[in-house]
Amino acid sequence: MTSPDEPMDELDTAVLAGVRDMWTAVDPMPSALVDQIKFAVELENVDLEVMRLTELSEPALARGDEQSRLITFDSESLTIMVSIRQNQDGTIRVDGWLTPAGCHPIELRTERTDGTQMATVSDEDGRFVLDTVQPGFAQLVVRPDGTTRTVTTPAISL
Repeated sequence: MTSPDEPMDELDTAVLAGVRDMWTAVDPMPSALVDQIKFAVELENVDLEVMRLTELSEPALARGDEQSRLITFDSESLTIMVSIRQNQDGTIRVDGWLTPAGCHPIELRTERTDGTQMATVSDEDGRFVLDTVQPGFAQLVVRPDGTTRTVTTPAISL
């Protein structure tokens, strides 16, 4: 009988290699995973509050064949609800609402390597729209008015 405190031997190494090979064949790592992780953590600000995904509604038919997703993010200082739907040209429209309401600068970070970002400011009721967004992974970055803190959503697929 062997002890778990004993160093690994050739049999242990062979068994672990077999387990790795099995998982590689059955459930391979997505090719874009490393890039998606880098994108998610690549923010330049140190004072950053990352929101939690608190609600994700299933796609619902709105008008005709239009489908939209409703997603809510929550943090200690801010709540964001967004409706995401596809435009006829294949781009995405993001309608959002912030609580507490106010005119807050909002940036949409995308995984696109050409540096393309979209920015807007919510109105006094906390409402904002980002239209003709290219599909892919994205994050909303909010700089609440009157604070130095930056709040960001986790990366989501648009």
